[in-house]
Amino acid sequence: MVPFRIKYKDESWEMQLLNLFVLWFCPGFLSRFTTVIGSTIYLPSRAFVRQHPESAMRTLAHETVHLMDAEKWSFFGFSLAYLFPQVLTLGIFTFPLLGPWALIFLVFALPVPAPFRFYFESRAYAMDLLTAPKSLRRETLLQATRHFSSWDYYHMYPFPEQVTHSIKHWAEKAEEGEDKDLLKVLLVYELVAEA
Repeated sequence: MVPFRIKYKDESWEMQLLNLFVLWFCPGFLSRFTTVIGSTIYLPSRAFVRQHPESAMRTLAHETVHLMDAEKWSFFGFSLAYLFPQVLTLGIFTFPLLGPWALIFLVFALPVPAPFRFYFESRAYAMDLLTAPKSLRRETLLQATRHFSSWDYYHMYPFPEQVTHSIKHWAEKAEEGEDKDLLKVLLVYELVAEA
């Protein structure tokens, strides 16, 4: 497992600042979503954890998958892949060198499919599926599929059948022990949940 620390968005000036940039497409960023930056997991608030302890534990399992993937890919590699292709918008800063041709980089600001983000989130949402009560697994899968094609994830992957297939694929890999990282997170989650 990877070490991490927990902070709360409502107590973080960094998250308040980031909210200004994402508010237009993700209005629930501070109250409904958890964010990982480096080895820090930003949960919405302490009140959220107290009111929804099971949901908070499931969220930590989801985010731990991201941390393990980031460790495997390196923080820089993971971040670049996760933000691709939208990160290419930064090419606009070549304007002094390329002149008007640099404006082509603005195309990447559009909500086009993000294949690496799809990969990473499929793995993390597989953990959501595995940690959900059996009676809620179908709803968990449907909700995840909706997230992938909504503004919540900047329309990262608008192909519901492929999303469903990918999440189920990673869940099966974990259950069968073929993905050691996912299995490790699942086993720790189950140990903590039983305690």
